[in-house]
Amino acid sequence: MEIKFVKINPTQNMTILVESPISRKDQPTIASQLMNYDSVFAEQVGFIEAPLFYPDSWARIQMMGGEFCGNATLSLAALLSIDRDLPLEIQTQIPIESSGTEQLIQCEVTRKEDHILTSLTLPTPSKIELTTLMLEERSYDLTVVYLDGITHIILPVQSVTQEDIYFAEKATQAWQNRFETDALGLMLLEEKEYRITPLVYVKSTDSLIWERGCGSGTAAIGAYLAHKAQQSINAPIAQPGGDIVVKVGYSSGSITTLTITGKVKIATRGIAYL
Repeated sequence: MEIKFVKINPTQNMTILVESPISRKDQPTIASQLMNYDSVFAEQVGFIEAPLFYPDSWARIQMMGGEFCGNATLSLAALLSIDRDLPLEIQTQIPIESSGTEQLIQCEVTRKEDHILTSLTLPTPSKIELTTLMLEERSYDLTVVYLDGITHIILPVQSVTQEDIYFAEKATQAWQNRFETDALGLMLLEEKEYRITPLVYVKSTDSLIWERGCGSGTAAIGAYLAHKAQQSINAPIAQPGGDIVVKVGYSSGSITTLTITGKVKIATRGIAYL
């Protein structure tokens, strides 16, 4: 089976976008195969589709598990800027449909010589709440940020240790059925440094990935920090693959806007044989 794909680098959160038409029922299987080390190898897979609901949308990104993914959406916007040969240094609005949300996602793209600067505005969280979660008869009071298509648990740490890594993996697998969501993220947060180490579980592919960068996780951290401080936030959030900037508007006790910005590079384009 021949699969046309593009491999894209949004803050080293290596993403495969599939250009070949693939039925929804086959997407999780195809995604799992493409992600493997002996295939194209990446952290996540999205499928490029025609828009379903918004005539003004340039395209639709359907993620492998039906979840929402900020970096994959930024990747598609960057790819569209290349394929449509947009001029350098000119900011362009690119509306994109995405799985995991009913809202049209507005992306801003500026082509540079060696990368594409991209940003998108996400739907604001439906809920941010302190939740008691149990693991091996012990309770943990953690903040949970509910975004369209993905839910993120915030786990504050002083610095990331091997013990934290082991706990995060065990906890994410134990808690993934606790939430009605297509994907669950656990963000190890070093709050003083504004640094995260993201772990994401996608239900339909049963994949648990330590990501080099996480767009929706960055948005969740921004929402968490703004909610905690009760004020707007505009800051780079460091992660293993680099920084993603989050900007959160906060007014009258609630989050009003949520935007992430990052650099995207097109790594390669080709055909995978499965």
